[in-house]
Amino acid sequence: MAQERAGTQSVERSRERSRAGDLAPAGRRGMSPLAVRAAEEYAYVSRDVRRILWVGGSMIGLLGVFFVLIDMLHVITV
Repeated sequence: MAQERAGTQSVERSRERSRAGDLAPAGRRGMSPLAVRAAEEYAYVSRDVRRILWVGGSMIGLLGVFFVLIDMLHVITV
């Protein structure tokens, strides 16, 4: 949640700067406004992809545990 708030605040600050007509930060002077927004959104995308991979890996691991318990060890009979 803190990362999302920080990201939201940075987007709001960049919007305020663009409205006020301030110059872009030194590292981003050559970038277009669309590229700046895309770079800021990348943090959200990478966090979401990591979360999706973690959940998917957990589901595959749980499926493997069930396979071993049910089919190989016959601990659980169906």
